[in-house]
Amino acid sequence: MSGREDSESDAPEEFTAEQGIQQDEEIRRVQKESKARVVREAKEKRRRLAQRKTVQPPKVNESVRDVVEAKTEIETETEKESLGSGGMLPSDIVQLLAAREKKVFLSDSEDENAEEKRLPKKKKCRSLGKETVILKEMAPPQCIQNSLEFLKKKKMQLSRSSSVLDNPNQALRLISASGLFSKK
Repeated sequence: MSGREDSESDAPEEFTAEQGIQQDEEIRRVQKESKARVVREAKEKRRRLAQRKTVQPPKVNESVRDVVEAKTEIETETEKESLGSGGMLPSDIVQLLAAREKKVFLSDSEDENAEEKRLPKKKKCRSLGKETVILKEMAPPQCIQNSLEFLKKKKMQLSRSSSVLDNPNQALRLISASGLFSKK
């Protein structure tokens, strides 16, 4: 009995149609989720890369004096704006943040456009060469006609056996079954 149980355990699993449909739906759902996750992770990766590129200070060959003067000018402007705006962020910072968001949104829209361009591709129809031929519509070739005429002549030349003369119905069936005798 243990030998039977081992062989039965090696048998493939059997499912009902409903179980098969459920498993198929689950597999498709998991595949769809994984594709969405891959797309989402790629977007996040590009977004992080864009943020790293924008966060880095620009490399400019300025002298130390220019940098110090620029900082003092910015500080004076921000002090003036902060006094007048009443708790709002300075306009320079707002513009900087808006520029960053535009860069991120542009990269997202490019990804979506690329996906839209990939979807409408259609498979090209391949022609298999010549058109399909229906054999019933074609006339029989001349060689078949010649061979049938030859067989008829040969049949007329042969002397009939006694079995054919004794049972003419069977002889007629044999001739018609072989295609020699055709009713027109």
